[in-house]
Amino acid sequence: MDVSERRHFDVFLETWRAFAVAAVPSMLGSVWATGRVGATLSPIDLAEWALLIALLTVVGSVSQFGIKPGYMQEVSDRGGEHRHAALRAALLMVGVSGIAAGVIVAGLLYVLSMHGHWHNVAVLPWLPLYGLLANVGMMFHTDLRILGGARVLAIIAIVTFPLFVATLEFLLWVGSDPLAAFFATQCALSLLVAALLAARSGVLQASGIDARFLRRALLMGLPVMGGLLAKYVADFAVSGTFRWGVDTVSAGGYGLAVRVTEPLMILYIGSFQMAWGAHVYGWIKESPRGDLVAQHAARSWWLAAVGLPLGFVIAWLIILATDIAANDHVATDRTSEAVVAWWFIAMMISRTLAFGMASTMGFGQTLQRNYRTGMRYALIEMLLSVTLLPFTAVVLGAKTAAAVAAVIPWLTVWRLRAMSRVTVVASSVPPAPSSSAHPG
Repeated sequence: MDVSERRHFDVFLETWRAFAVAAVPSMLGSVWATGRVGATLSPIDLAEWALLIALLTVVGSVSQFGIKPGYMQEVSDRGGEHRHAALRAALLMVGVSGIAAGVIVAGLLYVLSMHGHWHNVAVLPWLPLYGLLANVGMMFHTDLRILGGARVLAIIAIVTFPLFVATLEFLLWVGSDPLAAFFATQCALSLLVAALLAARSGVLQASGIDARFLRRALLMGLPVMGGLLAKYVADFAVSGTFRWGVDTVSAGGYGLAVRVTEPLMILYIGSFQMAWGAHVYGWIKESPRGDLVAQHAARSWWLAAVGLPLGFVIAWLIILATDIAANDHVATDRTSEAVVAWWFIAMMISRTLAFGMASTMGFGQTLQRNYRTGMRYALIEMLLSVTLLPFTAVVLGAKTAAAVAAVIPWLTVWRLRAMSRVTVVASSVPPAPSSSAHPG
């Protein structure tokens, strides 16, 4: 690694560290919620918690219309001083669609509850507000991220963590439904953060809406949205399989695994993806052939090597610290549930690391500004998940299905890597001289 490469790598690691620091309070909030809320839930309720997050992610992804990469590209191309009209347009669009997403999820689950297939009804009224704030928050975080505001995010996260704990504890103290208390707390904190970021961004003082930006962003973002949607549908197929296709203990083990591996996603993979997105366009500008971004992508394999033991350690510490396995708040065998959970913990760590690796292995798409190939691979992953997992769970059992679910996302990683290598090789080949320029 020469001096220039080392400088780029050091800057990237510094950015990653900054986003990771910003993610620490969110991780602690996740651990606190797992200990306080998860300890009061039955195995089926734990599985429904995981399923609800997966379903909100799927429908929320659709409601965002893939606008995030288009906005990042817009700010990168035009500069931060010209972004406000585009940001206002994006906020308006995803805000309305976020409310619609929450209504759709709430309505779907209410219908399922009428037929005895869904237990947690008290949480449903919070979902439209949750969808609105999740989408608006995504845009403000993207805006701050592309402008290098990781430090601001860290400060906000540190300040809001004790507020999260206090609000959740108050709602549990007054006797609120545990899952509804969790989502109500999320909404309250998201509203506060959105207000702070809106004031800081200057969007409230700006005027005008850039409709042309929306058209450009949607054209770029729809394939991204298609790929993400396929990925999240695959995740929903996993959650649905382990909620409705396995025994109660396995369902509880899966729900517990989702909760104790969420910090790995927040602290390790989420911050990595933010750091990657903050630098990848600059690397491409500096090295248009893709050599620089390809080198960084190749080095990211250690992301998985370090993440595997880290994920198990984090999961073990959370289970140990919160004492979920021995908690007597609910009449259920938490010890059996925790033993079964380790199969699902391994599965969730594998899937989480593959999700992070796909960000780097798809760098060929970023070079071409064309995400159709990644969408195609994500669709294949979705079809495998939707068809293979339920069949495997019913015929071969939950453990075999967990092994299949752990492997499937890596097929996408390997195919994206192969495609990106071809892209870089092709872009580095100099064009053949035209016949008109030939000396003869």
